[in-house]
Amino acid sequence: MSQYLVLSHIDVQNANSIAGFTWGFPAITGFLGFTHALNRKISQQFGGEYDTALTGCAVISHKYQNKVYQPKQYADLEFIQSRNPPVLEKNKNGKKVPVIEEGKMNLTVSLVVELDKQLLLTDELIKQFEQTILGYCYQLRLAGGSILNIKQAKLLSANTNEQKAMMLKKIKRLTMPGFVLLDQSTYLQDHYQELLRKHNANDEQPTLLDAWLDFCALKSKAIPKLVEDQTEPNAETNADWYYQPKPKNGYLVPLMTGYKAISQVYEEGQVANTRDKTTPSCFVEAIHSVGEWKGVHSLTSIDSVIWRYQHYQQWYLCRQGSNATELGNQLSDSTETNDQVIQTLNFNDALNNW
Repeated sequence: MSQYLVLSHIDVQNANSIAGFTWGFPAITGFLGFTHALNRKISQQFGGEYDTALTGCAVISHKYQNKVYQPKQYADLEFIQSRNPPVLEKNKNGKKVPVIEEGKMNLTVSLVVELDKQLLLTDELIKQFEQTILGYCYQLRLAGGSILNIKQAKLLSANTNEQKAMMLKKIKRLTMPGFVLLDQSTYLQDHYQELLRKHNANDEQPTLLDAWLDFCALKSKAIPKLVEDQTEPNAETNADWYYQPKPKNGYLVPLMTGYKAISQVYEEGQVANTRDKTTPSCFVEAIHSVGEWKGVHSLTSIDSVIWRYQHYQQWYLCRQGSNATELGNQLSDSTETNDQVIQTLNFNDALNNW
């Protein structure tokens, strides 16, 4: 049995466009955070009436617009900035408020939310549930942005293989045209192992960061145009520049997929200036991987594109399908062979050694 809640064509304004080292699309944690917040709304409002939980979601992008500008020709794009808090704050001290650098964007996405247990509801109760979900969605933020409109909320269920095939077609109709975000972390691991195999002992050993940059950097290679009787190029030798393709085919993009702890867990109230003084806190750093955008029409399974949380000691990750199991095995192996991978750092010692 499988059941999904489809939130079709969500218009979001001023979503966070910066995710770790990257920018251009929100981190996947922003969408899973929205799913978790929606799940808490349902459980708080209805208690045990709906015996289910929202455990993950698929992300499908329809259009996006980053709020950037180009100061001059061939210059890098820059984010459009504003003064925050609003200008009214100026009246308190007579000074201008600061410009806090941030990256914003408008986008339209669809979410296919997974339910861990199937709800057995009548047609009338299903419509009531869908309207309730829409009301909750407008109360929440998605990736830090405000939800302006949701085209439709639809609860779909399937038990047999035929019903699952029909449900897949319905999901495609509700979310097309669009591109679904896939987890391709295995591409990164395979490419890193390939770099190690090709490594020359006289050169510096490649790192995982080098492998990741091969997926997200635009690279060109110069081929010297040697003249007659010239064996080596010099400063005056002309060259043809050729674009270097990425290690794998597809619409591949850098992607932030979670966090890793870099400190111990501190008790509530122990760390100053935290938003929540009743919850333990921990310092973390962003984890980056590789993702791929693929047309919704090519989907053969919804379960394989659902992003879910995965916790393992200091790791807090977002993974899809079989990649989650593979990653869990890799982390288990790394614990046994290399304690430095998950070594707990004392925050005070880290500050002293900075």
